[in-house]
Amino acid sequence: MPRRNVTALLLLLVAVGLTAGACGYSAPAEGEGDEPAKVEPIEDSDISKVVLTEDAAKRIGLETSQVTTQSVEEGLPVTGLVAPNPAGSGTVVVQVSLPAAERAKVDLSQPAQVTVAGDALVAPMAGDPSAAGPLAYELDGAGSSVHAGQRLRVELQLTGAGEQLTIPYSAVIYGVEGGVWTYTSVGPLTFVRAPITVASVQGDTAVLRKGPPAGTEVVTVGGEELLGTEFAIEGE
Repeated sequence: MPRRNVTALLLLLVAVGLTAGACGYSAPAEGEGDEPAKVEPIEDSDISKVVLTEDAAKRIGLETSQVTTQSVEEGLPVTGLVAPNPAGSGTVVVQVSLPAAERAKVDLSQPAQVTVAGDALVAPMAGDPSAAGPLAYELDGAGSSVHAGQRLRVELQLTGAGEQLTIPYSAVIYGVEGGVWTYTSVGPLTFVRAPITVASVQGDTAVLRKGPPAGTEVVTVGGEELLGTEFAIEGE
């Protein structure tokens, strides 16, 4: 899964702090005019609300999008081993050995995709998937292209595929201490950082294993500035 570099984010946050005065995001000194952004702590939480003025939102080019649900196929790429061909039969069997924890995530009712000479071939399950030992998949019509002991790329279908929460990847923020977040809209120009778990990234879309419900507005442009404001990263 692609992951933004934490060091890069630290540098970005420093840059936000250095430019905050210009864009209206440094915490104003006491006695100055109207604050372009206010931070309101949430009781019994380490998360705060960030409230912007309309001018501040325009300055950072604030944009939002909704959490949606999409039909998503999630695969597990692994290496399979071509098994010896018993008695010269025409059936090629590809075996996949997995740790118990990974095997438990595989949808055993679905075929695998096996890559042979650049082509992705559909390989149905061979034998009893509940039996001990490697998973086995039949690769019909590839007998002349592979040989026993050859290693092939195999993609297995995981359980839980189907309708899943998605957000634009631009709405994902990786924290400096390992957390993953997105800023949600909880009122007019009011935003709260929400924890998310990213299952995978497909193009410019982040597929979530855990996140805000569908229909929630999330910040796609301006999230880094909100983060800098929430944590009081100030310019000189």
